[in-house]
Formats: sequence, C-alpha cells, structure tokens
Amino acid sequence: MSDTASDTASSVGDIIEDASEADTTTFKCLFCEEQWGSVLAMFAHCQKSHSFDIEETIKQLGQAVDELIIIKLVNYLRLESQKSVEPKDIKVLAETLADDKYLHPTLSDDALLFELGDIMPDPDSKAVDYDEYEAALQQNIVTDVEKLTLDNDRDTDYFESYKGNAIHREMIEDRVRTEGYRDFIEKNAKLFEGKIVLDVGCGTGILSLFCARAGAKRVLAVDNSDIARRARENIIQNGYQDKIEVIQGRVEDFHTQRMIGEQKVDIIISEWMGYGLLFEGMLDSVLRARDLYLKDDGLMVPSHCTMRIAPISDRAWVEDASGKKFWRDVYGFDFSSMVPGGALNEREIGVFDVPSKSISGEPSTFYELDLKKIQIRELDFTAPFSTGLDSRSSCIEAFAIWFDTFFLPNAKSAEATSVDVSKWGEFGEAGLGFSTGPYSTPTHWHQAVLLLSEDDRKMETKGGGMVKGTVTYRKPKKDDRGIEVTIEWEVEGRQGRVERTMA
Repeated sequence: MSDTASDTASSVGDIIEDASEADTTTFKCLFCEEQWGSVLAMFAHCQKSHSFDIEETIKQLGQAVDELIIIKLVNYLRLESQKSVEPKDIKVLAETLADDKYLHPTLSDDALLFELGDIMPDPDSKAVDYDEYEAALQQNIVTDVEKLTLDNDRDTDYFESYKGNAIHREMIEDRVRTEGYRDFIEKNAKLFEGKIVLDVGCGTGILSLFCARAGAKRVLAVDNSDIARRARENIIQNGYQDKIEVIQGRVEDFHTQRMIGEQKVDIIISEWMGYGLLFEGMLDSVLRARDLYLKDDGLMVPSHCTMRIAPISDRAWVEDASGKKFWRDVYGFDFSSMVPGGALNEREIGVFDVPSKSISGEPSTFYELDLKKIQIRELDFTAPFSTGLDSRSSCIEAFAIWFDTFFLPNAKSAEATSVDVSKWGEFGEAGLGFSTGPYSTPTHWHQAVLLLSEDDRKMETKGGGMVKGTVTYRKPKKDDRGIEVTIEWEVEGRQGRVERTMA
C-alpha cells in the first residue's frame, strides 16, 4: 500500500529548483521570533544579533556537507534554541549531526527547510527531493525514533488485512477489549476533557469517538489502512467531525507529522496488542509516536502491559489441538503421519483458548512494559521465569503465554501491575485493566501456545516441582511484524528448549 505522503504535489527538490523565483515566503530566525524572507539576510541577522556565524559553521563541517546535513543542522539549531541554549554556546560537530533524529523537523512546516538551495555552500550540488527525504526519515532512524525493518510486501499485506469489515467487527465484538478502553475513558473523563488525543491505528474510529464523547478538545485519528476512509465516514455520521481529524498514513511519516503540526499531544491511545502481545509489531509505531508527539507529562493509554507464562499438562487437549486425535482414526485408517497436523505443531506458535484445567503451574510474570519508558530495542529481550508445578502434573507438554493490560492514570501507582488483573475487582479499583489469560473471559487474542518436542513431552516430572527458565522474544530478520519465541527451562535437573515462530 502506498503512503499518502507520496501524493504530495510539491517536493523539497521542486522548491529548491524554483528558489530564484520571486515569492513571499518567510521563515523564522533560528534563534528568535523574527521572520525573514531572505536566507542571506537571516544569516547576517544571526551573526549580528546572536553572535552565531552560520556560513562559517557550514564550512567547518567540511566537504561532506549535503542537503540532509543542512536539514539536520537547521533542526539541531532550532532544538538547542528551544532548550534556551545561548547561540554562542552551541557547539556543532559532525558527530552530532550524524544522528538521524535531527532529520525530523523541530518546527512543523518549517519554511527554511524549503530554502536549502540558498543555504548550500555549493550551488551546483544535487538537491534532495521529497522521496529521498522521506526515505531517510523512514530507513535511517536509529536513536530516539527507531527504525522499522520490513519487507515491502509483508508490510503491504499487513495494512491490507485491516481494510475490511470482518477483522474490525471481531475486535469491536470483543467486549473485554472494547469495554476495557471505554470504561477507562468514561470513568476518567476529566483526564480527557479539553485535551488533545492521538489515536494510533484508529481503525473504525471507535476509540477516537469514545475520547471525543468524553470531552477531548481534539482527536487526531491516524491509520495507514484504507479503513481510515470508513473511520472518517463514521465520525461524520455521528457528528464529531469538528473534534476528530482522520489522517491516513503512517504515524511516523513526514506527511503525518505535517498534518499533526507542531503542538504536542496530551494523550496517546492505541489498541496495538497482538497475539503473544508483540506479534504484528504495531507497538514499534506507537513508541515512535510517543517520542515524536507526546508531551513530557502526557499519558499513554494503555499505560502498562505484563507478559505471563504457565506450563500446560493435558495430553487429551494437546492431542486434540495438534490433530493427533483426529488423524489416528480416519474412517478406520491410521493417518498418524499427519501429526502434528493442526494449529498446534512443532514449527509455529499456536493461538488457542487453553482450558484453565490444562494449566499445570502458577502463572509467572516474566516481563513488564511501561509504555511511557520502554524503548523499541527493549522489545527484543530475554527474561527469567519460575513456576511451581501442581501436584497432579507428571509432564510438561507445552507452554502458554498471554498478557495483561493496565490503564493507569499518571497519578496511579505502577505497583498496581503486581495485582492479578483477572481478580482486579477483589484487590484493586475495578475497570482499570483486563487479562487475556485462560482464567478470564476469552478474548480475540486467546493465548499463544508453544508445543514441546515429542521427546520433551515424554520427560516425566514430579508434581510440586519447580520449573525455572527464560523466555526470549526476537523479531525475525527483516520482519519487525513477526516474532520468534524461545523458551529454555530446567526441572529436576533436566533441561529443555523450544523455539517457535509466528510470521
């Protein structure tokens, strides 16, 4: 699917080529509020009024200066100025401008970025057009706004899968999911009153509508899928077009940044969770949006997620889920060679509603995500777990992984995530979280199940023993939407390992 940014009529290169034509374009000084219509005049002003020689600074950067370096320089100087650093104290080093985070405009619609031809020391140097600038933004961000690695067809398929009605109906009909968001918004309406909200991956617009109904001043609903068109229609149909603006595009794109504008948002809301929590890699985009748009004291909704694991010991359920029960008697014929031939197999992560009676150990929380703090690089991790087997357990046949989701206002203690959210009503404030585990109301996320090898399934264990190990999550190479999960464990001095993928 092509980005809407590609439809932009003009480009940086086009404007550079027309720089000699008379126009009325003005731009803000790098260090103060004065407006200028001439780059050279602004340079002279900066030297006289702010003791900063821009031309000399560019010369000192050396012969490697190109348009992207100039873009970074402009954004860097503006950012330092916003930090109240005196111009004469700003140090510009090539090493600093090597950081691609400075490709992102400090000012929205910064007209100075469209006057690069007048800034370049070599007027014959090649101009960077919009596509090159967009490519640099998308492919080279590796620090504060980290990059997304995807096969183009894989990414296109991902967005295509969300343009139809069926998948959105399934999500909306998941009452645990939809009412969890609704209840938090409605019970905390004062958090939303008069605020600017960014809805990342808005889908049909349901969460944006909840926010607007709760009193949000403005909601920016962003989705790269064609479902954005339906969202716009839904918003108009319900009379919220004055409050909700739908933007079709990637939330981290330059086009989207221009649409959102310079003002930071108070709240970012998103239903980004996938199977096993991290499948589909949507959280990457949410975290980039946080780094680009959220105020320092802003709120992430949801605010936290915890990841949990437990062993499965139920031979009958495993035989049914793996197809063994079906294939061993097909009209009187033994088709056992087809096993495992179901959704539960020795290659892929299966997705099931595991019966709670099949869980043979106390669930263990192995990873916590604080959405205000976590970085994209921390979504690849290895974390420890431990659990005690129940007395009836004689083997481990699989592991189940699920997640719990929390909606905690900034004033609430993050310690609430230590509560078993499936029993939230007993121990905490109702309505501030939900579980996707086997002890709670089933959801469209189900549980992620990793079937052990046949040899490991035959390993006998004693009831009451301890299982200790690690869980590793990794993104497959060149596919940030898939996940590879490895579980290594030890019980009674014997070790096991299972690695499965979801792509």
